Amino acid sequence: MSGSSQYEAGVCNIGGSERRRRRRYAAVAVAVAIVYLVVALVSSLPTLLLVGLFVPLAIGFEMALQARQAFCASLALSGEYAFDDERRQVADPDARRTDRAAGLKFTVLGIAGGAVTTTLVYGIVTLL
Repeated sequence: MSGSSQYEAGVCNIGGSERRRRRRYAAVAVAVAIVYLVVALVSSLPTLLLVGLFVPLAIGFEMALQARQAFCASLALSGEYAFDDERRQVADPDARRTDRAAGLKFTVLGIAGGAVTTTLVYGIVTLL
């Protein structure tokens, strides 16, 4: 886990308040996924609709990862970083490329986490 409070290309681009915001986003996304799952299980909806869990789970995974690693993918893609509730531009082109690559990695990991978890839940529910 990164504990830095300074910008470091591809490693750290958000401070404490941004990390807390992402933790809240992750918690809300997971809560939405749980509510969705419960509604799908107690209603007569087709089991196939469980694939809808993917969206909140992918968001939740990515936001939790961003909070843990102190790195925001969307800021990286926009060439910015944020500390102490203040956004600044990344001036160095090499740092911007490094940030974009790291941001893409975080997004792919979030998508993978959402996909794997959705697949596991779907598989378990269809076996029951």
